[in-house]
Amino acid sequence: MPDTQNQPGAAIAGVGNDEALARATADGKAAGAKAANERMGAILGADGIKGDGKRMGAALDLALGSQDMVADAVVAFVTANVPAAETRPGQQQSYSDRRLAAAGLAQPEGQKEQGPDRSVLSASVDRVNKRR
Repeated sequence: MPDTQNQPGAAIAGVGNDEALARATADGKAAGAKAANERMGAILGADGIKGDGKRMGAALDLALGSQDMVADAVVAFVTANVPAAETRPGQQQSYSDRRLAAAGLAQPEGQKEQGPDRSVLSASVDRVNKRR
C-alpha cells in the first residue's frame, strides 16, 4: 500500500474530493427532506387520523418527538390510544349543503329563528292600552 501522505502533490489531489463530498451532502439532505415529508404526509393523511384535529395533533407531536418511528407505527399508536373527536349532528355536511343552509341568512327575509311566543304579551299590552 503506497504512502501518499509524504508524497508531493497529494494535498492537491484531494480538491476533487471536496466537490464530490459537497455534492453528496446536498443530495443526502434533499433525500432526507423528501423522506421526512413523505412520512408526515403518510401519517397525517392516514385513515382514522385525517380530518380529526385531536388525533392529527397527537400524531404530529409523536412523529416529531420520535423521528425513528415509521409512519405505520405512529398511525397505529395514535388510533389505538387517542379517542376520536366527537361529531355533532349536522357537522358532517358537505360544503354545498352548508352553503345552501346559510344562503337565506344574508337576506332580510331569510331564515329567521323562531323566538319565544309573544302573542300573550302583545294581547296583554293591547288590553292595557284599551283601558286608557
